[in-house]
Amino acid sequence: MSSPTQRVLEEALSIGAQGLRIAQTRLEMLSVDLQREKAAVARQLALAVACGTSAALAAFATVLWVALSFEPRTRFIVLGVLAGVFLLIAIVCGVLFRRALARRERLFATLIEALKRDGEALEPRRTREAA
Repeated sequence: MSSPTQRVLEEALSIGAQGLRIAQTRLEMLSVDLQREKAAVARQLALAVACGTSAALAAFATVLWVALSFEPRTRFIVLGVLAGVFLLIAIVCGVLFRRALARRERLFATLIEALKRDGEALEPRRTREAA
């Protein structure tokens, strides 16, 4: 092989190797994002189940206690008030849960930003080469 041809081949292989390293880095970033998301979802699910179960048991015990502690005429009024209070608590918890979900970082945000930076870094080269 001649020297210029060999140099072009070496450059092509170098560019290919660099592209593979970039792809590997991006896949590793994707893997980290997936692991982070999985852990966050598992924590939220565990907390939601524990919170829901505890709240349901507490509500049941409270309603039972209230129902047995008043005279029959007053029980219906008190049970209605308790139902309203529990409904209000459920609405507030739902709103807080939705806000917490909205504040979370977007899935694959780090990877997307890195890919955007890669694209922006390559753009000036293309315009310089075209000129």
